Amino acid sequence: MDQEKYNQIRKQLVDSTQWPSIYMFKFVIPNKDEKTEAVKAIFPKGTQFAFKTSKNMAYLSITVKIMMKDADAVIAIYDQTKHIEGLLAL
Repeated sequence: MDQEKYNQIRKQLVDSTQWPSIYMFKFVIPNKDEKTEAVKAIFPKGTQFAFKTSKNMAYLSITVKIMMKDADAVIAIYDQTKHIEGLLAL
């Protein structure tokens, strides 16, 4: 993530949320086990995930609500997802 985009996202998170806070991550990925496992591996053990498949079963929506300590921790999660091919962060 380039520095300008990082600064913009960080500012929005700091301005809109009182930290620590529960933050909701939402991702859409191709419906393949290895993609799902790659997303799950980013989060701590015991994290609760909600899954929903698309109508044609080609895609999977993943929702995660987790306590985050600050905006930088949120950005770090998004940064870790950038290597997952086909992932769309909402």
